[in-house]
Amino acid sequence: MIIRGKAWVSDNYVMSYDMVLQKDWTSPINKEENAKWIMAGVSEEFNQEGAFRDAGYTFIVARHNFAGGGKSIEHCVTGLMGAGIKAVFADSFARLQFRNAINYGLPFITCKDIADIARTGDELEFNPSTGEIKNLSNGQSKISVPVSPFVAEVAEAGGIMDFIRKRIAEGTVDELR
Repeated sequence: MIIRGKAWVSDNYVMSYDMVLQKDWTSPINKEENAKWIMAGVSEEFNQEGAFRDAGYTFIVARHNFAGGGKSIEHCVTGLMGAGIKAVFADSFARLQFRNAINYGLPFITCKDIADIARTGDELEFNPSTGEIKNLSNGQSKISVPVSPFVAEVAEAGGIMDFIRKRIAEGTVDELR
């Protein structure tokens, strides 16, 4: 399945502390609720309720250690998902948020120098099975690490908990060992 959509490209290092401001760390883990203030501390343009979600981005393009330097709160990943983000491309990711992304089925895709070929508002096309990222606005492309079959299964199920529930219901949970 190919995913197409508009990219938001970060100018700087994006910390999890800025993605979800401290006042929202105790809110329930709920995609729609967490999307209200996602990225509020990253850029002033997103510091109003629903601003990042309402901008209509499908992808985030970042550089080194996306979502690092902070807590491992799940609100970052659920907020991005609630805001309509289908994949995040970066040179590297904070390990804790990378794992949260896997648990919720949001592809965090490692792709060296991806930010060099994209600008905010560019239309991108991503093929999760091949790892190809095409910038339809400027004709450039990069090959990233493809989405692993496990992450694709978790995403299709709606997250790790739904994935496990499905496996239990099917009687195939022991195959995961």
